Amino acid sequence: MIHKQTTAAAGQRHARTDLATVLLLQLGALFLAVGWLFGVLLLWTSDTWRLRDKVLGTVVIPGGLALPIYLTSSFDRCTMATSEHALPAEQCGRLSDVPWLETAPLVLLWAASLASAFWLIHTARRPEEGYRRPSFA
Repeated sequence: MIHKQTTAAAGQRHARTDLATVLLLQLGALFLAVGWLFGVLLLWTSDTWRLRDKVLGTVVIPGGLALPIYLTSSFDRCTMATSEHALPAEQCGRLSDVPWLETAPLVLLWAASLASAFWLIHTARRPEEGYRRPSFA
């Protein structure tokens, strides 16, 4: 009975760690990239995911949702324009005159980040019974 309770508690703790890993991979870069790096560390030290999942979680849109969020929120680009005889003036505009040239990459960034997160959640697996994680000590 005690073994089942201990196993259940460990499973819940493992599930929380897995969720924290995915959240840090997706949102951690919003905290000066330290959160994302911590998420990568949790991902690579976890026995929950296979090697391909770890590579996917690390390489597909490094920084997670931070890049799409930043690019979406800063759609208008502003620069300071100066001329020889005029005062400096701020000029704001779009990156492109063709709307889909700005929208399509943003949609792809959002989709890739979210697909990576859903993939990690979907492929999370529990270690086999009796499996012992190798120690580094």
